[in-house]
Amino acid sequence: MSSHHIVRENQEPALLIEDLFLIEEEDLGQLLEWSPSIVIENNLVDQLDARGYKFDVVFAQNHIEPLQENLKVIPYRDNFLQSAIEYLVEHQYKAVNIITDQISLAHYQRYLDLINVVLLARGMRYYFVTTGFTKWKVGGEQLKIDSQGEEIVTEGLRKIDENLYETEKDGLFKLGFSESKYILIGETIA
Repeated sequence: MSSHHIVRENQEPALLIEDLFLIEEEDLGQLLEWSPSIVIENNLVDQLDARGYKFDVVFAQNHIEPLQENLKVIPYRDNFLQSAIEYLVEHQYKAVNIITDQISLAHYQRYLDLINVVLLARGMRYYFVTTGFTKWKVGGEQLKIDSQGEEIVTEGLRKIDENLYETEKDGLFKLGFSESKYILIGETIA
C-alpha cells in the first residue's frame, strides 16, 4: 500500500473464512493484499497459522487461548456464519468477503441491508443485487443468476440454461425484477 492511502478501520471488506479449500491460493492472496480483518472459526486456526497468516477474530464454541497477539476470541453457540456476520455488523463493517459453500439468498437475506456480502467458492464470486443492476462485461461471459424462481427481465444477456446466462456482446447488461429485493449473481473470478 502506498503511503498516500489512508485506510480507516473497518473500511476494507472483512474476510470471513469458513472453508479454506474453496479458494485458490492466488485468489486468497489477492483478498489479503489490503490487509482485511480476518474472521475464522477455531477449526481453521492451525491451518492458517501454519501458512503464516495473521487473523483477527476467532469464533470458538469452547474456550481457547489466543495464539497470536491482538487476537479476539468470540464465543458462539450455534451458527458460525450467522454469528460472524452479526459481529461484523455490530462492529460497523460495511462489507465482507465470505469463503463458503453456503451459496443462497436464504442464508444472508436478513443482513443484506446492513452489510455488503460477497461469497467466494470454487473459482466463482457471488454477490447480491437489486433491480436495475447494470455491469459492464466482455461478450460471451457466463453468469449464474439465481432469481429464486422469479421472472427476471434482462438486457444484454441471453439465457442458455436454467439460472445460466451469457453476455451477448461487450458492454453493459441490465437486470430487472419486481418481487424480490435481491437476487444472487455468480461470475467466474478473473
